[in-house]
Amino acid sequence: MKASLVILAALGTLAFASTIPARSQDKEGAKDHPLLKRYQDSVLFEHSEQAYTEYKLALGKALNPSVPENEGRTIEKEETIEGRLTRLSYLAPAGRSALEVFRNYEKELAGKGFETLFKGEKEELGFRFGARYTGLYSQIFEYNDSDNRYIAARLSRPEGNVTVAIYVSAYDMGLSGGLKPEKGQPVIQVDIIEDAPLDQRMVVVSAEKMASSIETTGSIALYGIFFDFDKAEVKPESLPTLEQMAKLLRDFPALKLHIVGHTDNVGDLEYNQKLSLTRAESVTKELIVRYAIAPDRLRAAGVGPLSPVASNRTEEGRAKNRRVELVEW
Repeated sequence: MKASLVILAALGTLAFASTIPARSQDKEGAKDHPLLKRYQDSVLFEHSEQAYTEYKLALGKALNPSVPENEGRTIEKEETIEGRLTRLSYLAPAGRSALEVFRNYEKELAGKGFETLFKGEKEELGFRFGARYTGLYSQIFEYNDSDNRYIAARLSRPEGNVTVAIYVSAYDMGLSGGLKPEKGQPVIQVDIIEDAPLDQRMVVVSAEKMASSIETTGSIALYGIFFDFDKAEVKPESLPTLEQMAKLLRDFPALKLHIVGHTDNVGDLEYNQKLSLTRAESVTKELIVRYAIAPDRLRAAGVGPLSPVASNRTEEGRAKNRRVELVEW
């Protein structure tokens, strides 16, 4: 009798999974964050990581920017934080409610010692709260806010704080990126921001080291040329490396170089190839205009993600693949 009751209790309660569902259902290479389990039998359909970025944490209801008293604002209150960002998008099993999924996440956070910073449910979230997730994955979060819930919570740790923002809604309408969820099926967005020291990547490779590498291998990869995400303009903090590149070309007047742009594999191949070429052209222009290097000594090229030096499955690997390379010709 007692054994039967235990079995019935287990069947009646859907808690967090202690094991991960079949990986064939998840996006290739996607994985759960070690600090937070997924809801049982959910599918992880989108996963991204950034080693260091800015994140706007919602700490109040969404506002209608067209209402005069809101003065164009879209959120009542938010906090801008910086650190390592992991974004996880899940599709929960059909037949479960958004409320049940959300309560499980609440319980999980409380059990781990997280302090709630803000929580809202349905009308408490204001005007189109799901619009904060526009473009994250088709329209699966954007237009589904009739049965939605959100919590922002923080865990204080000696090694650095962890902030979590969880949004759960019941799918009703909108483009779903081929997932084909059922009406009312819960979709979950989990954003995890970890305090992390800013990577000091401003290491300047000297002209002498560039020359040595080119002499022995015919090329050198440089990580001191910086661009904003999805942009091709060379950022000012690139100047120290550009100066050493110019010095190299002045010290070796017979040297001719391909300036080759490289990207990671995030996004469309053709687009990344074009972006890498445009970035290489920007570097070439800087050398010609700013440092008076003869144009006939430089050729810009872009190969996108086609020549990686590390795996694109991790942010660390993708960071190594985003580079500018000097190749002798």
